[in-house]
Amino acid sequence: MLPEEINPIKPVFTFIHNLKNNENLRLLLLLSVFLFLISSSGAAASGSWEITPQNPASGDTIEITGTGFEGDTAKALVSFEKDVEVQDGEYEYLLEDVIIPSSSYNSFTVQAEGVEDLNVRAKLLLWLTKSSEAKDGTATVIQTNVPPGTYKIRIDGKASGSSVKLKITAVQEVEVDSDGSISYEYSTKSIPAGDFEVNVGDVTKQIELQSSENLTSEMNSSEQNTSEEQDNESTGDTVQENVGKSSGSTRGSVLISSSENSTGDNDSSIINKISSLMRIKSILETPKSFILEDVTPYIQANSLAEVLKNPPKLPSFLLGFAGTLLIGLAVLRKMKK
Repeated sequence: MLPEEINPIKPVFTFIHNLKNNENLRLLLLLSVFLFLISSSGAAASGSWEITPQNPASGDTIEITGTGFEGDTAKALVSFEKDVEVQDGEYEYLLEDVIIPSSSYNSFTVQAEGVEDLNVRAKLLLWLTKSSEAKDGTATVIQTNVPPGTYKIRIDGKASGSSVKLKITAVQEVEVDSDGSISYEYSTKSIPAGDFEVNVGDVTKQIELQSSENLTSEMNSSEQNTSEEQDNESTGDTVQENVGKSSGSTRGSVLISSSENSTGDNDSSIINKISSLMRIKSILETPKSFILEDVTPYIQANSLAEVLKNPPKLPSFLLGFAGTLLIGLAVLRKMKK
């Protein structure tokens, strides 16, 4: 008996649509995207820095110190804007002492708005020029890998308006230490007074650069105020001293007057002596009025007072002996009578 013919059956796959599984899959995808965004924003927010001094003046060297940076290097960006007047269809702006430090990467960018063209001329040993034609009134010149040194930079070109706006940006790579800290110095000699922008990592700050002339005038004003205060204090001390001297002189006059009323001629001679000495002292304290003819009488009076007060021993002995002898002779005469 022959076996029956077997007809092959094609398999049929049936997809089961489960709405719950689809929702779970969507939630999983959304969660993955959310975690990725969190990690990206956390990496971008890493790193913080401070600037010293906090209120710099034009010409100061600012120091940027920061912590929490990742990687081997971090980019430091300094930019400022300057409005330049146009004269006879041309504009020009000069930068002196532009310091380009040694770095693994540095760049210098100049953007000019409201111009026809832009020329950036840099001089280290020789003048080198890089130019750009404007598109829609804006021209940009970018120079990377600038050799380190102190440059003189001149920016010029043609413009049809009354003024142009220049935006100058310098970028440098700063080394990051093993602990994630950075230290970066930048000279502000080439930056005009006003606001400028500093960006390190992903943190940007606006810094106000004071004019060195205004800072000098403020310092001079402060010193003048301090000097005036000191002068006022010294004037007050002088007035008090003069009042004290006047009071002392008044007391001395009262005492002298009392002495004259209570004593005889000897006291008056002492008072005259004191008065002479006081006048000599006043003359010596004012050298401009020191005249020998005026001083001589006081010196003689002083010498006479000293002689009267402390007479020499030998003349005193002779006077005493003569007086005693006269008295003895007078007594003898009376006894003979």
